[in-house]
Amino acid sequence: MAYQIVWTAEADNNFYSIISYLKQNWSEQSAEKFATKTFKKLEQIARVLHEPRFTSQPNIQMIRLDKKNVLFFTIEDDTYLVLLSIYPYKKDITKINITKQDDFLLDHRYN
Repeated sequence: MAYQIVWTAEADNNFYSIISYLKQNWSEQSAEKFATKTFKKLEQIARVLHEPRFTSQPNIQMIRLDKKNVLFFTIEDDTYLVLLSIYPYKKDITKINITKQDDFLLDHRYN
């Protein structure tokens, strides 16, 4: 069973911040490569969860997105994989404050 991917506003903002950073500091091609890899990885995760790690917060899991970023998510109603945040490894991961958003269905969906 494949999960439907739902982006929260925070995950959406994180993604576009990374894209913007890559465009400004690296290249348009780097940003496109990151976007392509991200969407492919999300499709894989939606089909089969590969060894996600639970966090100290109940029901919130994390999985490595790429060499530099980790993805925080939760599963809702055994149907939705809700993307909570994309977080760079270089930041102190213990200081991140991720909360489950009750209005996740109001955010756009990625299919």
